[in-house]
Amino acid sequence: MPYCSRLNILLLILLGLSACNPPLLRQLQPVSIQSLTTESIQFNNGQTVPLPFAGQEHVTRIFLVRHAEKGYGADPTLTFQGVRRAGLLAKIFKKLPLDAVYATKYKRTQETAQPVAREKGLEVKLYPADELTTFSLRLRRKHGGQSVLVVGHSDTTPELINRLVTSGVLERIDERDYSNFYIVAINEQGDKEVLQLKYGEVWVE
Repeated sequence: MPYCSRLNILLLILLGLSACNPPLLRQLQPVSIQSLTTESIQFNNGQTVPLPFAGQEHVTRIFLVRHAEKGYGADPTLTFQGVRRAGLLAKIFKKLPLDAVYATKYKRTQETAQPVAREKGLEVKLYPADELTTFSLRLRRKHGGQSVLVVGHSDTTPELINRLVTSGVLERIDERDYSNFYIVAINEQGDKEVLQLKYGEVWVE
């Protein structure tokens, strides 16, 4: 069977499963994350909440952020504020093991991902921002039961989340906002949960 046909069949199966297991979206804002552990999320105000499906085995957790603050041009690098936010991201993940770190081909996403990858002794893997359906299936197949960081853009990050949970739970991120932090968790039974959090300096409209 051609690869594209197999891919389409797998997507249809996931869509069918999503009808039985609709994703739960929780928004924990506007307090910023301080750190993550294998079981919980710590916030700057001292509050602690459990990670989705904490205590369960074989849970897939995909952490997603938009790149940090960027400069100008066709392929800009991070600004001083962006470099600081990327460094903060590495501190947030210090106590949580990661199995992979992904970014797009652009400097701003790779520079956001690099401090985390360096902290974990990992290489930043590139993914195509224009092939999100294929990438979402690859994430679920290759990293089942693992923890992964994916750095994207204001449009691709929410769209990738929607593809991962096969439901339109999120809309495009405001271009001025770099503080969103998402967790997509899928347990062994196919239950899904999406957490929308904040990290670093929080943008307020």
